[in-house]
Amino acid sequence: MKTVRIFSVLFAFFVLGANTSFAQSPGAQLTDEQQKEMAQNMQAFVEVLNLTEEQKPEFESITKKYATQMKAVKENGGGKYKMYRKVKSIQKSKNAEMEKLLSKDQYKTYLEKQKEMQKKMKEKRK
Repeated sequence: MKTVRIFSVLFAFFVLGANTSFAQSPGAQLTDEQQKEMAQNMQAFVEVLNLTEEQKPEFESITKKYATQMKAVKENGGGKYKMYRKVKSIQKSKNAEMEKLLSKDQYKTYLEKQKEMQKKMKEKRK
């Protein structure tokens, strides 16, 4: 049960981090409320990280790419442990790309915001 919660939190982070146009694509299966929340979260990241105009499109692209991968993991299912390992692997790859894109201070803030969102999602699942 704990791994399901962890997976749910991580998956929610990636899905909510994707941009709104992705959420509205066929098969995204997000409610209007989830789409709004996702757009707000993306905007919050942009503001909190103080992204430059050059960083914004790349940040959104990375986020969308990994949201797609997370969605595939969820749809393919499999054992809880297998899914958990895939999610952690995807998260590690995403964080590595973000670290290259962001300055040291931005990356530190990104990780803090990421933990905040995970905690928030965990609380919603209770």
